[in-house]
Amino acid sequence: MCTAINYVNGHHYIGRNLDWEADFPNDVVITPRNFEFHWRNGKTLKSHNAIIGMAIIQNNYPLYFEGANDKGIGMVGTAFAGFAKYFPKKEGKENIASFELIPYILGQAETLQQARELFEGLNVWNENFSAQQPASPLHWLIGSKDGSFVVECTEEYGIKIYDDPWGVLTNGPTFEWMTYNMANYSILTPQTPTITFAPDVKGFNLYSRGMGSFGLPGGVDSVSRFVRAAFTKLNSVCDKDDALKNVFEYFHCLTNVQQVSGEAEIKPGQFEITQYSCCCDTDTGIFYYTTYYNQSINAVDMNKENLDGDQLISYPVIKTAEIITQN
Repeated sequence: MCTAINYVNGHHYIGRNLDWEADFPNDVVITPRNFEFHWRNGKTLKSHNAIIGMAIIQNNYPLYFEGANDKGIGMVGTAFAGFAKYFPKKEGKENIASFELIPYILGQAETLQQARELFEGLNVWNENFSAQQPASPLHWLIGSKDGSFVVECTEEYGIKIYDDPWGVLTNGPTFEWMTYNMANYSILTPQTPTITFAPDVKGFNLYSRGMGSFGLPGGVDSVSRFVRAAFTKLNSVCDKDDALKNVFEYFHCLTNVQQVSGEAEIKPGQFEITQYSCCCDTDTGIFYYTTYYNQSINAVDMNKENLDGDQLISYPVIKTAEIITQN
């Protein structure tokens, strides 16, 4: 499943919850500027922006789940099963496999507008990474300090780009449907609600704080998470001059849509959980993450590495808990 958030408050943060029933053997992976990307279409990208994010390294290739570059652009892929459609190789198009999209975009884009332009003339090629690793059905959130947009590739539209005023992406249905559905929650408010039930109505007792959010969906389904993540993020209040507080604020937004073991049974005794949560502060190049059993925030700073190198740099994800004992 998954929930992605683009968060701007002084600094820019982009990341996600990765929700799945299986634990991936992923690392925090830094791709320096001179690592060569050999695309399946036969072309090579020899020099590019540096990238950091969660990835699985296969055959010396970083299969990124999400990432951010050293120019302030981030990109997250989330599951889009039942809707995503990739296409055969097309003449006259830039044929890029779905698993290549994150490094293709982040490796070249320096602005959000440039990221959009890279999708023009692009064909998301239905090329698998290998016979054992078929292409995952995905759609993508791309964000920067200037905002965010969503890219979906479907049978009906091919590639379609949507402005994303919510700065949020979950899973299916389509982003167009998700946006249409948001009108159902337009009366929610973080403030004490004004009673509008009827003219001059009497007898209402606001028995609790937070009643302006009554009706905010609480499920772990993709629609509920979309609405809840958008409401939480857009109403979040944090000192924009304190970068560290904003990191914690970001993780609080993600926590509000995390999945707990037992909530979503995939098959008997197997449950989808939030395997990890992460974000990158694109101003500092620091990538932060937690895991299901390690709620301490861990950090990897891409700028402490040689970003002009030509070899992948990886840090294993710390998945075991560290509890501070005070007595």
